[in-house]
Amino acid sequence: MKNVKYNYLKISCFFGVLFSFTIDAIADDNPEATDRKAQFYSNQESGAGDVPGQQCINYLNAPLGNGRTRGWNQGTNYKSNGSTFFVAVGVSEIKAPTSNPNYITSSMNASISAQLDSKRKLVEAMSTQITSDIVTTMTQQVSSGQMPEFIGTSEKPAKEVRDYEQMSIYEKTKVLVNQQLDKMVDQETKDKIKNKTISERELQSKIDEIVNQSTFKDSIKSNASGSVRGMKSVYSAFSVEKGDKQTLVCNVGLWSSKLAADVDAMTTGDYSRLQGLKKGKPLQKYIPHFNRQFDRKVYKEEFDAFESLLGTFGAFMVRNERGEMSVISYAQEKPATDSATSKLIAFDNATLRARRAIIQLRDENIDTSQSMTRQEATTEYRDGMMDYWSDNSSERRTAASASGTLKGDYELYRWNNNHTLNGQPVVGVVVAWTPTNAMMIDEISETLSESPQSSYDDYSSDYEDSSSSASGGSSAGDDEDDF
Repeated sequence: MKNVKYNYLKISCFFGVLFSFTIDAIADDNPEATDRKAQFYSNQESGAGDVPGQQCINYLNAPLGNGRTRGWNQGTNYKSNGSTFFVAVGVSEIKAPTSNPNYITSSMNASISAQLDSKRKLVEAMSTQITSDIVTTMTQQVSSGQMPEFIGTSEKPAKEVRDYEQMSIYEKTKVLVNQQLDKMVDQETKDKIKNKTISERELQSKIDEIVNQSTFKDSIKSNASGSVRGMKSVYSAFSVEKGDKQTLVCNVGLWSSKLAADVDAMTTGDYSRLQGLKKGKPLQKYIPHFNRQFDRKVYKEEFDAFESLLGTFGAFMVRNERGEMSVISYAQEKPATDSATSKLIAFDNATLRARRAIIQLRDENIDTSQSMTRQEATTEYRDGMMDYWSDNSSERRTAASASGTLKGDYELYRWNNNHTLNGQPVVGVVVAWTPTNAMMIDEISETLSESPQSSYDDYSSDYEDSSSSASGGSSAGDDEDDF
C-alpha cells in the first residue's frame, strides 16, 4: 500500500511539473504576456506598488522580535486585556520642492496636515452623512426621408398655416415691416446673418448624424464633524525617493478611552490619575537623537537616528521614569537667515507650534466635507465613428479648531542642524509636559498670588539700593536645602 501511495505521489509530481512546464511554454509563445509579467515584477522591485504613507502602514505590522509583529489594523484593534483602541493613518504632501527655501516650514505644515488627516478618519468613522446621485441615460435617434416643408415654415400644424389673404391686419403689418427692413439692410449684414445661420445649420447637421449616445454621471457628497480628545501620535515619518516630485509625510494616530480620560485629567487638573503608573524611561530617551546620543539597538548609526528626529512631528503621550503619563511635542522651523536673531525667532515659532500640538491633543473640533463628480459619455455617429468624453472633479475640505489654557509645559530639548535632504538650516524644539511639573506650577501660582508678608518693615523702609548698573553673572541658592 505504501508503494502504491509512493507511486501515486511520483505520478502526481510528474504531471504537476509537466503542467507547470506547459504553462511556461505557453507564456513563452506569447511575448506580450511575458513582457507584461516582466514589467509587473520590475514595478514591484522599484516600489511602484507602494501607497502614499507606506512607511506608516508598514509600522502597523512591524516586527517586534521573536517572530511577533505589531499586528495593528486601521480602525478598531484589541489589546491583550480585550479593551479596544482605534488606529488611523494620516497622509499629506510637502508642497514645497526639496530645493525650495521654504521646504522646512512646508514640512512642518505637512506634518500638521497629516495628523489632522488621521483625526479626520476618526471623526468620519463616528458619523458621516453621505448623499449620492447617479444618473445614466441612453438615447437613440434614427430618421429617414425628407423633412416636410411645413415643419420649417411654422411650429404650427400644417392645417393651421394660413396664406396672405387670411392674415389679420396686425400680421400683414409685420410682413410689411419685415419686407421694408430687408430692403434697408445692406448685403454685408445679410451675409453675416447668413453665415451665422449656416453655422447653426452645420451644428444641427452634426447633431442629426448622432445615432446613439450613452451618458453616466455620479455625484457624491459627505459631511462629518466632531470633537476629538486624546488622539495621540505614535509614529510619524517622511519619505522622498529619487524622481519623486513631492515628499510625503505620514502619521499614525491612536485613540482609546483611557487616553481620552488621561487628557481630561490634564485639563481638569486631576493629576493623580496620571501618576503611579508603570515606570517608563526618562523623556530624553524617547527623543531619537539627543545631544548626539541614540539607541543603538534601534538605529544602526547616528545618521539614521538624526533622520528619525527630522521625521518626528506632533504630540506623543509616554510614561516617564517616575511612572507619570507625560507628553512630548516636536516641532521644526527654518531660520529666515543665518543671523542669531533669525534663529531665535525660528525657535520661538517652533515652540509655539509644539505647545499648540498639546492643546490639540486635549481637545480639537474637526469639520470635514468631501465631494466628487464623475461624468462620461459615448457618442456613436452614422458613419460608424465613436467619441468618448469624460470630466472628473473632486474636492475635500478639513477644518480644525482648538483652544485651551496650557500650564506646566517646559522645553525638553532644542537642536540646530542642516537638513539631510537639501542642506538647509533647520532648528527643532521638543516641549514636554508632566503632572509633577504642572503641580509645581500650580504651587508657584498660588504662592505668587498671595500678598507678601514681612516682619522687617522698619529695615526695609530704611534700606536704599545704591548699586550702579552693570553686567555680569553668578550663582547662589542652588543648594538643595535652599529650595
